[in-house]
Parts: sequence; C-alpha cells; structure tokens
Amino acid sequence: MDQQQAAKMSAKLDQQQVEKLAFRVIGDTSGAFTMALAYIGDRLGIFQAMAGAGPLTSEELARKTGLQERYVREWLKAMVTSEYINYDPAAQKFMMTDEQAFVLVNPDSPMYVGGLIQMGTPTTIHYNKLIEAFKHGGGVSYAELGPDVMEGTEKLFRTGYVNFLVSEWLPAVPGLVDKLKAGCEAVDIGCGAGQALIQMAKAFPNSRFTGIDNDAASIEKAKKNVAAEGVAERVKFIQFSADQVPANPKYDLICTFDCVHDMVNPRGALKAIRQALKDDGVYFWTEPNASERLEENINLLGRVFSTISTLHCMTVSLALNGEGLGTVIGEGGARELAKEAGFSKFEKLPIDNPFNQFFALRK
Repeated sequence: MDQQQAAKMSAKLDQQQVEKLAFRVIGDTSGAFTMALAYIGDRLGIFQAMAGAGPLTSEELARKTGLQERYVREWLKAMVTSEYINYDPAAQKFMMTDEQAFVLVNPDSPMYVGGLIQMGTPTTIHYNKLIEAFKHGGGVSYAELGPDVMEGTEKLFRTGYVNFLVSEWLPAVPGLVDKLKAGCEAVDIGCGAGQALIQMAKAFPNSRFTGIDNDAASIEKAKKNVAAEGVAERVKFIQFSADQVPANPKYDLICTFDCVHDMVNPRGALKAIRQALKDDGVYFWTEPNASERLEENINLLGRVFSTISTLHCMTVSLALNGEGLGTVIGEGGARELAKEAGFSKFEKLPIDNPFNQFFALRK
C-alpha cells in the first residue's frame, strides 16, 4: 500500500478506534516490559530491600543490594513510571510505601502478587516452543516451564489458601467445617506444593489429609513444606494422575484448586473423583472467575485468564496429548463436565472473590 492509498483508507476509518487500539498495544508493551523488570527486581531482592527502608538514593540501594548502581538507577526509574514505587524529586530519593510493600513483598498479604511476577516472564520465554506447537500441535509441559513458574504458581495460590481457605471458602459449604473439626478423611487432588493441605491440617487437627499429584517434583516440595510447618504426621502424599485415583479409599472431602482445566484427562478425573467420594461427601472445586462466554471476558481479569491459557494452562495439557480445556471453562463448562461425570448436585457457592469461583458437588 502506497502513501496515497494509506491516506484514503485513513480518511474512512474511525480515528478514535484506531488510536484506542494503538495505545492499547503501547500500554500492553509497557506492561510486558515492566513485568520483565519486576521479575528481575524480585529475583535480585530489590523490592525486598526497599520495603521498610525509607527513602533511598540509587547509590544507597545499590550498596544495600550489592548490585551495579547504573542498573539499579535505571530500574528505579522504570518502577516509578509504573507506580510500583515512589520518587521524591526534591530529595532525589526513591521509596516503597507500606501499601506497595503489602502488594509486592509481603507473602502473607491477601493482595500479594509476587507469584505472578515470578511466573509471568519465565512463562513467556518459551515462545519458540509455542510457535512450533502452533504449527505442528503438542505443547509445552509443566516440567519444561521451569522452576520459576512452579515456585511462582505456589506463591500465587498460597495467598488465597493462607487468607481465605479456612476462614471463608470451606465454611461456605454447610456442615463441612464441623465435619473437619470432628475428624474426617480429606484429599487435595492436584495438590502441587501442598500449601492448601498445610492450612487445612493446621486448622483441623482431628482430620487426616492426603495430597495427590502426578508431578514428582511437586510432591517432594510438598513433603518438605508440610514437614517445615509441623503437620507431616497428618498429611500423606501419593503420586497419581488425577484420572487414575482409585475408587477406594473413600473420602469425606475431595478438593481440586484451579487445576481441572489443566488436566490431561479432566473428564476421566471427574469420574474418578466421584467414585472416590463417600456417599455423603462433598467435592470442593475452584476455577478462575471468568465466563464460558467470550464476550463476557472482555475485561482485565478476562485478559489475564485468556492469555495465560495459551501460554500455560492449555499447553501443559496438550503437551501430554491431553484435552487442553484451557483456563476459562466458566460455570457453564464446569456444570457440563460435572453432569457428564454423573454428579447429582452442583452448587455455585456464594463466595465473593474476584479471582475464583467455587463449586460444591455431591455424588
């Protein structure tokens, strides 16, 4: 297209829509680059060094972290423009507010995003493998994503478990907390590093817990985590694929936290879960808080869930010749899967959470 043709086309276009999209791309590019620098700052302990330290010059922060001042200075400028940290132009010093530290540094905060920072950039570096998958099929396995993604995922979900699992999520199922207090058999399928099991084992010492995962490295990490938290005597681990979970023993409570959509065989897994559930047991299932209707996901969280689907959730399933459901199955998709698996009751729980939706299923 020559310049004259371009000018004619431009005259016919809605310039507001053109500019809106162009600046959206600029904003997304800024976000991607910011996340890369935030990842570096998190890995090198720069955010952590700033928390509670008060105003610092770039020289002071470089000495504190043992890093090169020129890089620290440029990094600080980028973080200021993204409003991750603050800057006092009169003093020419940088600082992290308590609110910023609550989000970026404190792992027990309900708004901690360190897990996202740690897993975001390392997830995207596998683009060459994804290009090949686009051409030829297959995917990128969970193991291939690397240790940063695994650790970042653990941090990401730990936030919800520490702050809400025992106090808000489980109590939403009538009678469940009483059963756990009295003592019952519970299992977390797709348990990862065991962070949900730790919170439940601490809160309900009369119950017995099992963690099931198909990833050996995750189970080894989970064993270390429960031992460090002093609950190893009440938690055991088994390496199984979710669709191979045996029908016996039966469990009073079966949990899957944000993992059914990742599974190689989610339909087989749900059938196995139903078989392993006691007649009066409950299956507690969480999924990302998004809709199965694409037009309802044109928003911030919809963007996050939909983009990570291609880069992570869908591809780890397809890498093993799985179904590749993708991150966003929504309530409607969950209901269809539950019906196919034979569950008689499906209830969406009234839990107000921006990131997840919660279901209670009965055999």
